[in-house]
Amino acid sequence: MLLHGQQQESKRDEKAPFRNGGRPRHGRGRTLARPAERRHRQPGQRLSEVKDDNVMVPSLKRTVGQLDDMDVLGPDGTKIGEVEEVLMDASGQPVAVVVDVEHGVGIGDKEVIVGLDQLRDDGRTLTTALTNAQLGTLPIWDD
Repeated sequence: MLLHGQQQESKRDEKAPFRNGGRPRHGRGRTLARPAERRHRQPGQRLSEVKDDNVMVPSLKRTVGQLDDMDVLGPDGTKIGEVEEVLMDASGQPVAVVVDVEHGVGIGDKEVIVGLDQLRDDGRTLTTALTNAQLGTLPIWDD
């Protein structure tokens, strides 16, 4: 029995305010993620090297071959490393690069996975807003 001013709740409202179990959705059904997590290794996601140098990386408007050995600069303009590999997800889409980090960056000699969404092409080099501390927390590429 409903009291004056009360409305009957639907079963959908009782479960969760969102259809996907309580997680907010964005755009075409994609779950929101923090930018650094968006295209890095997720549990169960396998990344592999793009072998064809002619494959276009749309977000950077360059081919895999053009990105190979390209310098990557940090937010202060100093070189943090260079691109060693371009990585693709299971669907074949380029999603990240492997950056061979310089010794002077302070995280040791590592090859880290940097999502394409963390890079910007300024014409001659790639730049990232990631700090040295953030670079140290990125997944390591173990080929």
